[in-house]
Amino acid sequence: MRSTSAAAAGSLVDGPRREWARRAGWVALAAAVVATATVVPPLVLPDGRGHPPAATASTPPPGGPSPTPVPTTPTLTTPAPTTPLSALPRTSAPAPGASPPRTPAASSTFAAISLHAADAANLRNGARVIECPTCMGGSRVGYIGGPNTLAIRVTGVTAAGERTMTVTYETAETRTLRVAVNDGPTQSLTLSGAGDWRIPATVTLRVHLPAGTSWIRFFNDEGPAPDVNQIQLH
Repeated sequence: MRSTSAAAAGSLVDGPRREWARRAGWVALAAAVVATATVVPPLVLPDGRGHPPAATASTPPPGGPSPTPVPTTPTLTTPAPTTPLSALPRTSAPAPGASPPRTPAASSTFAAISLHAADAANLRNGARVIECPTCMGGSRVGYIGGPNTLAIRVTGVTAAGERTMTVTYETAETRTLRVAVNDGPTQSLTLSGAGDWRIPATVTLRVHLPAGTSWIRFFNDEGPAPDVNQIQLH
């Protein structure tokens, strides 16, 4: 009876001990799991969007196979529009031996001027107006020579340049007539005319006219000069 009672009493004592031992084992196991999760970091960390970071390409080992190239889409470049040759202006080459086109001279735009020697706007220093029914305008200027001179006034010249001047004169004998524009160089002309004071004659020469107003002087400081009827500038 005593042994049976003692065994029963031992069983009552060992039961609570086993329950505490079992609980202590579970607590130790839970603590070990927590410690493992705290010490060992996760192998894959999220990139903030819930996905693992993209893998980076690694350099292949020496002697290993080359990586397969990734196909790329070619970029198409649209060429800039060009003007077709047929739309370009064409210039014809001059024929062999042909002269190149000439630029019109200043005289081509110069309006011809006709001036009478007896006009009141002219200057006559000692020279006199002579009635002449057969002359241009019915008169001429004579007694030119020595100290006597005639200066015809020219106005309205828009551009300076070389001009052709035609002088209408009268003389019955060979005489010298000198011509100058303003204080420019003098041209000396030896004129025989028609051999009659009543028949006009002409002579042509080149003169340089400045723009604006100028004076064309007629004189002969060495003797008498022919009479001057009119001049034409063109």
